[in-house]
Amino acid sequence: MSIAELQNAAGQLAERERAAFALWLLDTLPPHDGEDGCLEGIAEAVRRREELDTGQSRPLAAEEFWASIDRERLAWK
Repeated sequence: MSIAELQNAAGQLAERERAAFALWLLDTLPPHDGEDGCLEGIAEAVRRREELDTGQSRPLAAEEFWASIDRERLAWK
């Protein structure tokens, strides 16, 4: 079964069923190793903060963020 078929099938589930499926799916992944990107993550956070401070990028309003999430979810269907 392809990822698209899985997404389509999961999209047909009720919200609680999708949440349970998502939890199960996350539980199937191996445990997170705290060392596998910690320094890179900190460096990325510093870089992004500098971009905000210098005006190279602008913060995203919560409404804009959630609207983009909604658009992504619609694209999955």
